[in-house]
Amino acid sequence: MEPAATTTYDTRQFKAGNSYAVRLSSGAAYPPDTMLTVTRIGQRTIIEPREETLEAFGNWLLSLPRSVKIERMEMDYDPEEKWHDQN
Repeated sequence: MEPAATTTYDTRQFKAGNSYAVRLSSGAAYPPDTMLTVTRIGQRTIIEPREETLEAFGNWLLSLPRSVKIERMEMDYDPEEKWHDQN
């Protein structure tokens, strides 16, 4: 799997009430109501989704070993057999 492309967006910090905020352009935004984690490392601030996305889940599935073999279990079946309670 090739690494994701890096894109840079310029924006400004502004004050919203008693907090500071950053406006994300539509290209950098997450879907509505996505919980985000903000991590500060020196002068860098990293914003990432708190919950795993469906894309991440799909990538995880693709990373599993393909050597797993699933076999279907055969069962004897008599169509005349009654499956309901015979009281």
